[in-house]
Amino acid sequence: MDFSEPSEAVQIKKALDEFIDQEVAPLETEYDEFLGPDYEKEIVDDEHRQVPEYRNIVEKIRQKSVEAGFYGMTMPEEVGGGDVDILTRAIVGEHMSNRPPGFHSAIFGGAGGPTPILLNCDERQREAYLEPLMDGEITTCFALTEPGHGSDAHHMDTRAEKEGDEWVINGQKVYITNAPYADFAMVFARTSGEDGDLGGITCFLVDEDTPGFEIGTIHRAMGMTPGTHAEIHLDDCRVGEDQVLGEVDKGFQSAMDWIGGGRINIAAGAVGTAEFLLDLSVEYARDRETFGKPIGHRQGISFQLAELATDIEQVRQLYRYAAWKMDNGERARKEESMAKLRGAKLANDAADIAMQVHGGAGFMKDLPIERNYRSARVFRIFEGTDEIQKRTIARELI
Repeated sequence: MDFSEPSEAVQIKKALDEFIDQEVAPLETEYDEFLGPDYEKEIVDDEHRQVPEYRNIVEKIRQKSVEAGFYGMTMPEEVGGGDVDILTRAIVGEHMSNRPPGFHSAIFGGAGGPTPILLNCDERQREAYLEPLMDGEITTCFALTEPGHGSDAHHMDTRAEKEGDEWVINGQKVYITNAPYADFAMVFARTSGEDGDLGGITCFLVDEDTPGFEIGTIHRAMGMTPGTHAEIHLDDCRVGEDQVLGEVDKGFQSAMDWIGGGRINIAAGAVGTAEFLLDLSVEYARDRETFGKPIGHRQGISFQLAELATDIEQVRQLYRYAAWKMDNGERARKEESMAKLRGAKLANDAADIAMQVHGGAGFMKDLPIERNYRSARVFRIFEGTDEIQKRTIARELI
């Protein structure tokens, strides 16, 4: 088995480093208030919506990323993407996470950018939604989670009923990433079947200015970029048959396929973040002295770092194996859940160990550790909780 990184991943990482140095770093220097200790106060206004200056930075980086060929690089060449495989994208994601918090997260667009689900678009939908999305002209959001249904998303309460040549959608979505700024939403609603059925759920493309579609409360999430997540209210929201994405009643499997790839990316991002925190801690352990010698010479510190380095390597190999299986058309449901489960734990452990090694210094906002400590916690929840991953692994075994 070849354990070397694909040559394409190596090339993309190098190109990304150059892109960040030339296009992103100058913006981080110019707008350092959005990255400093008070970033949460600077990024949003009194209604917790991101301020125009910050939105302009995100949009500027998105356009530059489109021009450089990074935006939508995982999409097929036929729609203007780079046709990058799952393994390469994950390795690049690990590399991008191995750095301090910054504006580089806008390069790929995140949940607001192109997604393989939209390959189900018909010709008209591609022209109206997918093409401008690939060009960075518009953004989207993935509206699945509801107030009473997160892990059990197929029990959703949102309903869409057929009236003539229209669908009437009623319901509520929560914690939807990029909802306050999306030009259209991919809204999942039950169109047939019984509560809990995997079938009978349909995805609709809903424009943000559609009557009955409204952004509700913008959530205040721990450790994440402020002003990013919000509720969506659907009150007799009418869309035409031409707004159905893919086939009626078959939207849930598309959602799960998207989430499966997301789990790989979470594990890869966890490895990158943990590596960043490990390097930071090793450097500190070499320089910080107590009782006459560096703290890194003490087993209480060095053994924690040794355990963390081992865990990083384990998760790295696990997510890469899962990605390799997926790229080769093999079933990898168990491995992707294992990678996500262990990746989430790694992200939290790394932040905790880094803070412990740094002592009081790690607890202060002058270093990025406390922000990573807060942001790591959500890894155990989104894209499937720890408990869901364990259930999936158990089902695959039994």
